[in-house]
Amino acid sequence: MMNWRAVTVSLGLMVLLGGCAGMNVKTASPIANNKGTTWAVLPFANNTETPMANARAAAIAAGILQSEGRPVLGNLPISTRTEALLGGDWKQEYAGALREARADGARYALAGSVDEWDYRAGINAEPEVAVTLWVVDVASGKVVWSGVGNAHGGSLGRGGTGGVAQHLIQRLLGRALH
Repeated sequence: MMNWRAVTVSLGLMVLLGGCAGMNVKTASPIANNKGTTWAVLPFANNTETPMANARAAAIAAGILQSEGRPVLGNLPISTRTEALLGGDWKQEYAGALREARADGARYALAGSVDEWDYRAGINAEPEVAVTLWVVDVASGKVVWSGVGNAHGGSLGRGGTGGVAQHLIQRLLGRALH
């Protein structure tokens, strides 16, 4: 026999816990005919006060591309920790990485910016992540897709900012690739 009180309490807890999470995503239409094409990952800009958030997001994005069966050529463009802490020259790194992607024969390159990578203040601190992604046609250097999104806490945030970022980037890339 089913205990309706237990079921009601369980459902209430799931709704309550799920209601603490949030994600907002806005993207362009998917890229046509992108299956089987080669990719590169360009440097992400870090618009946060969190050191290396851009390198973390780029690594997550590269992993998601590869897990979707898309070959990623070259190396991830990760600067040294000291360079990143001092600010570096993102535009110069981006241009250099795009030249390398062209030389490697990549069809598309993924780039982006990390606009938030932090925790909400207060007793119930939740991870918050906001990113902008764009896909570049490597041959022309033109942006062919872009998307922006933010996500925070709740059941998305059990793994901290990295877990929230992975869900968000996966959702954004899902809209670009399918």
